[in-house]
Amino acid sequence: MTRRKTLQIAVVPCLAVLIAVPLTLRSMAASDRRHQHFYNAGKKINNLLSTYCKAVEKAHGSGDATALLALYSGDYHSPSRGRWSFGDDESLGDVTAQRLRAVNAVDYGAGDLAGEIADYLDGIRGLEKTICKIDLIEEIEPGASARLTVKVIFDGTDDRERAFQDRFFYRWHLVGDTEAPGWRIQRDQLVEGIRVAGDRLSIEEIDAVASGIDFVHRRDPKLDMKRHGDQLKFAVIQHASGGVSAADYDQDGRPDLLFLDGQRCRLYRNQGPGEDGDWSFRDVTAEVGLDGVGEAHVGLFADFDNDGDRDLFIGRYLAAHRYFKNEPGPDGTPVFREAAAEVGLDGVTPATSATLLDFDRDGFVDLYLGVNGNAFEALPRLPFYATNGQPNRLYRNDGGERFVDVTEDSGTGDTGWTLAVAAGDYDSDGWPDLAVANDFGRKALYRNQGDGTFAEVAKEAGVLDFSGGMGLAFGDFDDDGRVDLYTSNINSNQRWFGEDMTVSQYIRNVSRSRWALVDAMEYASLYRLIGTDWVELGQQIGEGNSLFRNSGDGTFEELKDSHTERTGWGWSVAFFDFDNDTDLDIYAANGWISNTPGTDL
Repeated sequence: MTRRKTLQIAVVPCLAVLIAVPLTLRSMAASDRRHQHFYNAGKKINNLLSTYCKAVEKAHGSGDATALLALYSGDYHSPSRGRWSFGDDESLGDVTAQRLRAVNAVDYGAGDLAGEIADYLDGIRGLEKTICKIDLIEEIEPGASARLTVKVIFDGTDDRERAFQDRFFYRWHLVGDTEAPGWRIQRDQLVEGIRVAGDRLSIEEIDAVASGIDFVHRRDPKLDMKRHGDQLKFAVIQHASGGVSAADYDQDGRPDLLFLDGQRCRLYRNQGPGEDGDWSFRDVTAEVGLDGVGEAHVGLFADFDNDGDRDLFIGRYLAAHRYFKNEPGPDGTPVFREAAAEVGLDGVTPATSATLLDFDRDGFVDLYLGVNGNAFEALPRLPFYATNGQPNRLYRNDGGERFVDVTEDSGTGDTGWTLAVAAGDYDSDGWPDLAVANDFGRKALYRNQGDGTFAEVAKEAGVLDFSGGMGLAFGDFDDDGRVDLYTSNINSNQRWFGEDMTVSQYIRNVSRSRWALVDAMEYASLYRLIGTDWVELGQQIGEGNSLFRNSGDGTFEELKDSHTERTGWGWSVAFFDFDNDTDLDIYAANGWISNTPGTDL
């Protein structure tokens, strides 16, 4: 080959690269600008919703809906919209529900709208709280037009003096406007709506302090941002400690309460009702041998040694776990003896949760420990698929005398940033299985194969459920004999941001950084789970809680129309029969940024 020929072969690829790189960068810059326009348009829609809520409050307080009607465009027209009004009361035990429905598919104009709004506000005696948020942007041309679903939540008192909450979902068609807030409603449609009302007498609040419970939660000192903020890489974990466990530790027929704390856990003995009929509790922390235990995230009572009384395991964050045997004291009353090192449960991990199961069916309760990441050493690497946490641990109870770490052999060492774990026999084969909720990631489902090992089958079972996983629970809510699954996640006002344009922007940003190489294996693993469906992933991670019905064939069906997903920034969840009608109900705790400022956490 001649020297000229060799030179030509070398020059052509170089020229191609020199041409391609500027073109690629130019294209990416143009895409960046389009995404910025999209983001700014979304912010203005949020401003519209904030203004809408304030206008509703003003219209109710003053009787003048002018400011509210001004948010609709001058050419407002909704073909076949119909008038929105409440249906008849539907009894739901101690509360009633009224469905908002569209009556008569007639066209609606601005004049019709004014009358409808006036009638709605006339039915409200007092308006206590309003929330207006984007649900999902379906189409948008920044500054020109948009179609989206929105949710509005109103709390107050109706004209029958009942406390109510209205939850409405609308589809708005918007047009751009030069005046603030930058958008006007040109057309609207009712997606769904409901009012739930009651007399607030179903549950009676008991004065905890008067009953003897004076517990006040305090954070783990080593996770205090004011003192150690410069050492913490993942400061959010400071909010994770705490919780409460109920168990009859002294076998007197009354459930006692253990409050977990960052500095000092407290055990309150249930003394039952006094002569006045009021129940009381007494702090017995010190006298039963539990004083001085802090840094706690997990507290589980169980008869680990099969001697007929409840022992106690306390999982702690980056501190040695504690295990207490329940034994009779000098006067015969139960006390707890520390025995963590003796039984092999004194390990140190960033534990956040735990569940009990007899995975090998030997008659002794085993322990599965949910483990987060080390907040002093790491951050969740991928915001939607973080797998750089520390592995969860499975401990086999060896005859009530010793616990053996079988994590590696069993295949249950999930390395997500775990916040919750649960056990249940989802496939009805007689062997208890495990479910894991990971923050910044996916759920995991470990099928017990009956030989001491587990297989991770979340994808095959249909419960990957990507989100900021906070909690989960097994329960047979439809009473068909099969265990269903409920998970708690983040329901975010920024879910609208999980659009194709934002996902594409994220990919561009990653491709221009070193993380494209550092996290290459994680992205490859994620691809094996979801393929190229990034937009669905982007929308799913802020969608909220998920209810999965067991299909009976090893898979689950997500019930997106069950009205169980929009519970705010989900935390812990539980199935229980609230009204004693033999059907399982759901309690879903939420917190953090979903709450009113000043009451967060």
